[in-house]
Formats: sequence, C-alpha cells, structure tokens
Amino acid sequence: MTFEEAFAAIGPDVEAIAELLCIPAAEADKLVNSELNKAHAEKARRAARKEYQRTWMERKRAGVPA
Repeated sequence: MTFEEAFAAIGPDVEAIAELLCIPAAEADKLVNSELNKAHAEKARRAARKEYQRTWMERKRAGVPA
C-alpha cells in the first residue's frame, strides 16, 4: 500500500499510517504534513484566483481601464 492510498483511507492519523506502512511515526508525520501543506496551498491558490477575478470584474463594470 502506498502513502497516498493509506492517507485516503485513514486520513491524517499519523500513528495509524505509520503502523500500516511499517515506517517510523516521524516519517509518517512528515508525509502527512507535506500532504496537508499541499492541500492548503491549493486552497489558497484557488482563493487568490477567485479574488483576482472578482476585483477584475468589478473594475471592468466600473469602466476602469486594465
């Protein structure tokens, strides 16, 4: 079983992932933190893009040149 499969099945439970994959808890913690950081970065990127689009549309409607 890969880490991605274990993370999808169990979630961010470090101890359970470490036991399932037979790796040290510290290593499992690093992998879980990495996965959570990727998810957070993607969410922040989407929010920034949405905010950019909202302000662009407001400027366009107000007739402000780009």
